Amino acid sequence: MEAVLYTRFSPRRNAAECESCQTQFDYCRKYCDLHQLGIIDELKDEAMSGATAANRPGLQEALTLACKHKAVLVVYSLSRLARNTKEAIEISERLDKAGADLASLHENIDTTTAMGRFVFKLLAALAELEREQIAERTQEAMLRHQANGRRMSDRTPYGWVRDPDNHKLLIEDSDEQATINRITQLRRSGFGYRHIGRTLIAEGILCRGRKWQHSTIRRILQRQK
Repeated sequence: MEAVLYTRFSPRRNAAECESCQTQFDYCRKYCDLHQLGIIDELKDEAMSGATAANRPGLQEALTLACKHKAVLVVYSLSRLARNTKEAIEISERLDKAGADLASLHENIDTTTAMGRFVFKLLAALAELEREQIAERTQEAMLRHQANGRRMSDRTPYGWVRDPDNHKLLIEDSDEQATINRITQLRRSGFGYRHIGRTLIAEGILCRGRKWQHSTIRRILQRQK
């Protein structure tokens, strides 16, 4: 059998994920030697996010080659291949329909077997669950810091302004806080986001000089929960 190697490196991820492309290739080559797989090509996406597979040219070329030659797509780990369950399964199904396979070294997955395909889907689901839990904890921490007056970015959230004595902190803006109370009141009265926006504009209340967007109103209400 033959193999196509694919690696991705995103240095902004945490240290556990930051195996360089060269290091990943070394592991993949050893795997191919052990399983007597001839290497067709080695593709990579370096310093790129794994959020969307369609925007990674290296991955797309690797998939095309693997499908064309009915080869094994060898990756260091599932996290280098896809960032959500749906995408991972779509990649696996694309390979399967073409008569190609997938091998992930870190998870010891080999889709040439029924058990390997089952384990692949299970681990992909668990990986996505872990990422969602991390995202939730991060969001909760940011909201907690904001509630304590800590500035988290250069763009201040609605209802707050920078503390003139310490730009690392936020203090409440009385006018915007009054508008937040009005938004909350309208929402409790059963108004939708767009209706709330139109009502505020009719009352002469703008969003920092601009018309209200329903997405902005939704975010403001979410922060009040």
